[in-house]
Amino acid sequence: MNEFKRDLISAHELKTVGKNRKALKLYEKCYKKHPEEFSFNQINDYAWTIYKTRIAFFKDEDELFENAEFITQLVEQRNFNKCGSCVYTSSIFKVLNHFKSQNDFASMIPWLRKLDPDLLDEKLYRKHGRFNKSHRELYYDWSSRAYYQNMEYEKCIEVSKTALNAVKRFVDEGDTWFRWRIAKSLTELGRLKEALKYYEKVIEVRHDWYMYRDIAEIYLRLKKPWISQDYLCHAILSDEPNSQKAGIYYTCYKVFKSSNMPMAVKHAELYYLLRRKSNYPVAYEIEELNFDESKLNRKELEREIMDLWIRYKYKNQKIRHGTIITFKKDKNYGLIKTEDDDEIFFNKDEFEGTEIFTGQLVSFYTEESFDESKKTKSLKAVNVRGEK
Repeated sequence: MNEFKRDLISAHELKTVGKNRKALKLYEKCYKKHPEEFSFNQINDYAWTIYKTRIAFFKDEDELFENAEFITQLVEQRNFNKCGSCVYTSSIFKVLNHFKSQNDFASMIPWLRKLDPDLLDEKLYRKHGRFNKSHRELYYDWSSRAYYQNMEYEKCIEVSKTALNAVKRFVDEGDTWFRWRIAKSLTELGRLKEALKYYEKVIEVRHDWYMYRDIAEIYLRLKKPWISQDYLCHAILSDEPNSQKAGIYYTCYKVFKSSNMPMAVKHAELYYLLRRKSNYPVAYEIEELNFDESKLNRKELEREIMDLWIRYKYKNQKIRHGTIITFKKDKNYGLIKTEDDDEIFFNKDEFEGTEIFTGQLVSFYTEESFDESKKTKSLKAVNVRGEK
């Protein structure tokens, strides 16, 4: 047996017992001499020793990129569904995860193009008690994000639509996020009516404030500000703190400035204060209004604007009055007896005030609800306020 074969056998034995660094030195020595003599399994073992020593725990990104690129030249992508592991796929996903950690999806594109999504598995990986996305869903998810971030909107639409057909099981409402990126890409391309169709599907599942804001912006561009107001109402009355959604008040300014300038200015003032507080730049047309920050009161503006939108939401409903007759502190809900002797359920989250007690006079609106115990539709009290 010649030295070359002895070294390959020794390298395999070292790899088998986890001594990958020593194995790698032997594999590199042999590969430099006679790469054509390597069998399929020996090439694959060589690639795995590179992965385990230089990619799995890389020192810097140049080392990661260089070795991942070498592996893609050394071996081919295998069908993950059949073989259960693939050093080619694992190496590229290590690079992709590196870019994800930096929120740099655009830089993923050359690496994503090295993968065949049909060879990626759809196995859902369980970690910390929850399922994570399969390799195939991750591929499409990152691809659609990458093309959107790179402003390749047609490509984003194409890959997102493909994902909706190619992925059988989505995690964390993944299909909804693909539809959202389709809607955003269509908006960027000026195909607004198409975008609205996708947005309507999205908000059947998700109720994030910025999605309603985006729809409001579309109707504004379609010169239908009266429709924008319905979506702005959803966004403003959402649970997220105002500090996270300053942009919605700028949209309100644009919606109202042609029909109700005092209303527009009130929203612009709050937008201005929120942006200044966060040290973010303020839109030029708002800067041109020359607000005196010292004369603006954020809490008062927030209260006035919130009251305005609550009245708008329930504009077709008369405010109701009643008395709290029960409240279960351990379960955070209670009952209100109305002036008409009806009993209406309310949740603590809907109460605006510091203390809830039996006999308290309140005002409120109502919304449709579902009584789980009786399996019937019912009413619940919302925007419950204590009265003096």
